[in-house]
Amino acid sequence: MEQIHPESWVVMYFGLIFVITCAQMLVVYVLSDASNPSPGLGLYTVYFMAALLGWIAFALQQGSAIPMVVDIPSVASILNSYILFMAAGQRAGFKRGRIVMGIICLLACLSVFFLQPRAMFAVQLVSAAFFFIAAALLCAWRCWKKGNVGDAIIATAGLTMLLGASGALYQWLLQDNFALAQAISFGMYSAAYTLVAMGFMASMLIEYQQSLSHLATEDRLTQLLNRRGLENALHLTLAEAARGQLPTSAVMTGIDHFRELNSNFGNEAGDQVIRLVAQSLQRVSRASDVVARTGGDEFLLILPHTDLDGARVLAERLRQDIADRPLVVNQQRIPVTVSVGVAGAVGETDLDKLSHEANRAMLLAKRGGRNRVASVDSKPILLSTHFSNA
Repeated sequence: MEQIHPESWVVMYFGLIFVITCAQMLVVYVLSDASNPSPGLGLYTVYFMAALLGWIAFALQQGSAIPMVVDIPSVASILNSYILFMAAGQRAGFKRGRIVMGIICLLACLSVFFLQPRAMFAVQLVSAAFFFIAAALLCAWRCWKKGNVGDAIIATAGLTMLLGASGALYQWLLQDNFALAQAISFGMYSAAYTLVAMGFMASMLIEYQQSLSHLATEDRLTQLLNRRGLENALHLTLAEAARGQLPTSAVMTGIDHFRELNSNFGNEAGDQVIRLVAQSLQRVSRASDVVARTGGDEFLLILPHTDLDGARVLAERLRQDIADRPLVVNQQRIPVTVSVGVAGAVGETDLDKLSHEANRAMLLAKRGGRNRVASVDSKPILLSTHFSNA
C-alpha cells in the first residue's frame, strides 16, 4: 500500500488496540469461572490477536523507509477475515464450506507473490469483503435463532465491509483516485474491526447473563427446574386455578434407598439414577405439566387441571416406568424404585401447601414398604396407600 500519513491513522490505530485490550480483558473476566466456554471463543481470540499483529505490521510498513518485498498487511487482512468466518461458523454450529473457503483464502494469499501492489489491493478488498459477508450471514442467522444482539453487531461489520469495499473500488477504478480508495479502505477495516470487537463482547456478556439466569432456575444435573424455577413457572397456573376453581395435583417422587446406593456404588452411580428418574418424569408427563428437582433425590411434578384420581394414574405409570428400567453399572443390573406421593386441591392453593401434602404422602409410601404410591386428599385429609408389588 502507499503511505498514509501518521496524523490520519495513529489515533485510530491506538484506539483499536485499546478496544481489543478491553474486549479481551472483559471476555477473560466474564468467562474465567465458566465450566463450558462459549463456542467459537478460541477462534475469536485467535482472530483478535492475529488482527492486532496485522495492524502492527501495517504500522511498521508505514513507518519504514525501505519498502517491503511482500505486502504482509494485505495477506494478514485476508487471513484475519477467513479466521473471522471460521469463528462465526463455529459459534453458529455451521461447518460446511470450510475447505472451499480455505482454498479461496490460500489462493488469495499466494497471489501476493505474483501481483503488483495495486492489483493486490483489489484482491485484498474483494477477499476480505467476501469472508466478512459470509461471517455476517452466519452471525445474522445466529442472531435470529438465539436472539443475541451481539451477533447482529458483528453482522453489521460485514455490511460495513461490503459498503466500504464498494466505495473504495469505485474511487479507484471509476474516479481514478487511488489515495482516496486507500483511505476508505483503512476506515472500513477500522470500523469493521471495532464492530466485531464490540459485538463479540456484547454477545459473550448476553450469553453469560442468560447462563446465570438458567443457573438460578434450573438444576444443572438434570436440566429440570429447581424450586425457584418451579415457583416462577406456576405463578400464572395457580392463579388461573384459583379464578376458575380448577383442580391442581402434585406428585412427589423420592428414590428408594438412595443413600445406600451412593455408599455402595459411588456418587457417579447416584447421579445416573437421578438422571434416569428425571428422564422418566419427562417421559410420562404431559406438555402442560411442570417438572422440578426439589431436593437431592426428590422430584415434584405439578399437574394443572388434573384431579386426584388422574394424578394417581400418572403416578402409578411413573412408578412402573422407573421400576422397569434398572441401572446398569459394570454389567451389573441395579434395581431402581421410587416412592410416590400424590396430593390434590381444587381452586385456590399454593405451591408450599401442595408440595407439603405430596411430601407427606410420599413419606407414607416409604413407611408402607417403598416402591408404591400413596395419596393425600386435602378436604378433609385422608390418607390412603395403593400397594404395588415390587
